[in-house]
Amino acid sequence: MVSWGRGLILICVCLNTAPAPERLTTDGLDKQRPTWSRDGKQLAFSRHEAGGTHIWQYVMNAGDPKSAHRVTKRAVPDYDGVFSPDGKSMLLVLVSQSGTQGNLDIGLTRLDGGDPKIVASETAGKVAHQEWPAWSPDGKRFAYSSTHEGNQEIYVSDVDGKNATRVTQSPGLDAHPCWTPDGKAIFFTTDRWGGMEIARVAPDGSGVTRITQSPGFDDYPSVSPDGKRLAFVSNRDGNLEIYVSKIDGSSPRNISNHPKRDTTPTWTPDGSGITFVTERYEGVELATIRLP
Repeated sequence: MVSWGRGLILICVCLNTAPAPERLTTDGLDKQRPTWSRDGKQLAFSRHEAGGTHIWQYVMNAGDPKSAHRVTKRAVPDYDGVFSPDGKSMLLVLVSQSGTQGNLDIGLTRLDGGDPKIVASETAGKVAHQEWPAWSPDGKRFAYSSTHEGNQEIYVSDVDGKNATRVTQSPGLDAHPCWTPDGKAIFFTTDRWGGMEIARVAPDGSGVTRITQSPGFDDYPSVSPDGKRLAFVSNRDGNLEIYVSKIDGSSPRNISNHPKRDTTPTWTPDGSGITFVTERYEGVELATIRLP
């Protein structure tokens, strides 16, 4: 009976402990926003270069960091790219080439070559940032954040840039949208309740619902492929960690558990793991934790 009890304890410990992350990159340069192609064959990420003064969008083959290559040939930075559902195109943030005062646009580019086509930009001659594009599951629309109307809000547009509609209405900051797999909701980060929390809203702007509530900072939501779980970043335990909860925000669990910064999670296409940016190695790398 005693040995059986000890065995049970060991089993419980194993089930509640995530395995060590798998390191995906090795160059040590600062990175942000990893995203997978739907078939899991390619990983996109942004990388800071030239002493940190430039940032470029890269794509690499899964398991082969030496295959990483730039998506565009632009002379000015581009970053935060995301694959289209069919894997043939990418939405990414473009630093404006027009000489305007630091505007950020969103561009659509084919991955087999060609210059990006701007699909979200400021047309009123003022400074505005269009950021963090996120494809709808059917590939017909995308969500993004914009300061077009002053404060940062969530918008939804057709993929060609037409019919842009403001989704959120808050005097504060709304950012980092992420669609549910069924396309019926968008998760995002907001400070409308004071601190940074995660909320959800329908694409038509209805039904804003608070998802997280913690004394710290919750950000960068990512919905699992089956729509049942939510990954996000939080410092509720003191440092930035990756958490996984049920889709309604309940039962949150720290899965990265490391004193160094872990941030910007994204689910692997099969839902078995979470890829994220981490400082646990020398420099800043990408890693994947497989969930127990």
